[in-house]
Amino acid sequence: MRIERRMKRDVVTVRPADTFLHAMHLIRDRGIRHLPVVEGRQVVGIVTDRDIRQASVSPASHLSTSEAQALLEKVTVAEIMSKPAIIIDPEDTVEEAARRLLKHRIGGLPVVRDGKLVGIITETDVLEAFLDVMGITETSGRLELVIEDRPDPGAFQEVCRAIADQGADIASVVAARAAHQGRDRKVLIFRVEAPDFDALIAHLKAAGFPVLSAVR
Repeated sequence: MRIERRMKRDVVTVRPADTFLHAMHLIRDRGIRHLPVVEGRQVVGIVTDRDIRQASVSPASHLSTSEAQALLEKVTVAEIMSKPAIIIDPEDTVEEAARRLLKHRIGGLPVVRDGKLVGIITETDVLEAFLDVMGITETSGRLELVIEDRPDPGAFQEVCRAIADQGADIASVVAARAAHQGRDRKVLIFRVEAPDFDALIAHLKAAGFPVLSAVR
């Protein structure tokens, strides 16, 4: 799935010369966690809610409210932003976005095409995309089946036919690894909508597909 399909296009931004207080109010008032820092439409950094917290004057300081306010008015976005920002292209995949977020331990990626900001994708957007792909947001049952022991190469088609024979629809399929009978085996995790879930499980077992787990 391409980033372009999941990113937010209406991006709130700041400039390097903007004040800390301006960035802080945007993050708090808009309920967002990431502010790309731009010059024109070129991304030069990013400010996050964590940057705001770390740069804030400690409540334990001896400054008065007015003194703290005056101090923060002198701090610019350029002084607190993270740079360079880790970015991604709209033609990249959601999987690649997940890898970059995990690798760099960050929560959002400005989306840049031809050097210009066109959107932003966050860890929440990526999680929602994976949930949609896996069909978890649908009212469906979950089946985890072992297929690695099947000698024929058409095992996947066979299990799909077995599911269809029971009048069930497949919402999604994910390949994974799991322990079965003391060995690490290849498994398929199906999200299915079935008129009779118990009958489907019994049919799959009778067809020779070990069912590791089944959740309605």
